Amino acid sequence: MKKKNPIHAYKRLLAKDQDWSYSFLIALEKKKLQRMHDCFKRESLLEHKDFVVRDIAVCIRLIDIFMENDAVFNTWLHQSFSGDLKFIKLKDGLYELDNTDRTIADFPVYVNIRNEKRFFRSTPIKDAKAEGKRDSAIRSIVSLRQLKALHLYHLIREYKLFEWWS
Repeated sequence: MKKKNPIHAYKRLLAKDQDWSYSFLIALEKKKLQRMHDCFKRESLLEHKDFVVRDIAVCIRLIDIFMENDAVFNTWLHQSFSGDLKFIKLKDGLYELDNTDRTIADFPVYVNIRNEKRFFRSTPIKDAKAEGKRDSAIRSIVSLRQLKALHLYHLIREYKLFEWWS
């Protein structure tokens, strides 16, 4: 069977090349990790193949988390911001979104916030909860989850990258 040219796998992605966008770089990394995952799963002769496949799959899921492309984030976003939007007309003739009766839904998964200072260098979640700013605390929890996923992604790549080929 003739092996398919790898350029075809990237054709659609490269057509949308954006040199200024970090998300394009991450999309390239994710695509390569997906191809590596499939290759190791299908053809690898490594002794520790199962661990390599697992690590790469975790990295792919972490990319989805910190790029806000996972099911949990999308569910939360839909619960929080779907529905009818109401606007208030300001004195200068412009309109502003009316947030008086709109509340953000609780984030559907647990995020450990005890070490928030390690990622934010302050305690925005703890402070927002103390001040009674529920919506601000939830937004900070979402940001904390993304920062933790990004950190873990880089940690796995730092410690495991060279092991994937040995």
